[in-house]
Amino acid sequence: MKQHSLQMKMAYRLGAAALALSLGFTSYAVPDQSDVDDIQNEIDKAQDEIDKTKNEIDATQDKKDKLEQAKGQMESYLKDLNRQYSSLEDQITELNQQIQDKKAEIEQTQAELEEAKATEEKQYADMKARIQYMYENPRSSFVEILLESGSFAGALNRADYAERITAYDRDMLESYAAHKAEIQEKEEKLEAEKAALDEMQASLEKKQGEVSALASSTSGKISQHVSDIAAAQADLDGKSNTLANQQEVLKQLIAEKKKIEAQIEAAKAAEIIGSLGDVTGVRTTELEYVQYGAYGASDDEVKALATLIYCEAGNQGAEGQLAVGAVVMNRIRDPRFAQGDIMSVIRAPKQFSPVTSGRFDLMLTDGADSVTESCYNAARRAIAGESNVGNRTFFRTYANYPALSGLVIGAHIFSYTWNYSS
Repeated sequence: MKQHSLQMKMAYRLGAAALALSLGFTSYAVPDQSDVDDIQNEIDKAQDEIDKTKNEIDATQDKKDKLEQAKGQMESYLKDLNRQYSSLEDQITELNQQIQDKKAEIEQTQAELEEAKATEEKQYADMKARIQYMYENPRSSFVEILLESGSFAGALNRADYAERITAYDRDMLESYAAHKAEIQEKEEKLEAEKAALDEMQASLEKKQGEVSALASSTSGKISQHVSDIAAAQADLDGKSNTLANQQEVLKQLIAEKKKIEAQIEAAKAAEIIGSLGDVTGVRTTELEYVQYGAYGASDDEVKALATLIYCEAGNQGAEGQLAVGAVVMNRIRDPRFAQGDIMSVIRAPKQFSPVTSGRFDLMLTDGADSVTESCYNAARRAIAGESNVGNRTFFRTYANYPALSGLVIGAHIFSYTWNYSS
């Protein structure tokens, strides 16, 4: 609001001045240095706000970059988790098949065990029946067997057969028992293997659950980062718009300041011209044009000379501006002066009031945009060797020294010596 009020006040003053001039009035509200200072304060504040916004943009951009980097890392981690989950899924599927195969082996072994038990039980029952028969039908002596057989050989055969039956029953029973024990051992081994597979499956399923939980958590974090990145981008867009608006305000303020300074300079020029009147000194009206050799100037030297010309004769027209530039170049060529380049001449102590007051350096660093093209043209002409003051090396404000003799161009009087003796 304060900035807006200041701009309105400046616009009003400039408008009033323009109206007064158009109507031929000589008295009007001309802006003064306080107006320049006021608007410069606003320019400084606007620049501070721009710097602050730029810092905020840099910080927000840095935050967004870090979020995008973290998001990329999490996406890579999620891909790895998905690969782990898929691998565990394959392992669990393979284990399930092994467990099913093991169950089938156990079932087959159990069937074999039941068959072996049944065979053993049958053999045991048969043997027990034969033993019972022999117990219930005992033979008292070999004589009875001999008498029943009718011959000695027959008796021997019957006795040997009985013995072989008993031995066979005993061997078969032991064989079946051993076979049953072997099958039982196989069953126990298969059960142990199945238990190990079950344990491995449980471990894999637990690991798969942990990986799934990590993947879910990582996906949630990625989603949050996506949201944060979008918010950071929206913040950046808003700050960029703010910066653009601030830069536009600064541009308008600088333009306003230039208008005010131009108005002040115009008022000063009018005052100088109005104060000349009739003077007692000798005023030379014919310019002395000379063409010297060109000077090899850098861009910085051209800028410095144009800035000095603007400070000394920005309102003096092309001839007055060239005259100031020619004085600087004449001093480089004049053996009475120790300075051999443009900057040394400009920086010589107590020679040019804008340098002494600090205005020259202020314009050189912060007000370069204010230096007019005509001042640059004058600087280039003087550097190229053109002079409209001959080889004169001094000038003063003519209104302050109206009794002096010399070459008067615009508001300045030029001379070969400082005391204007010739």
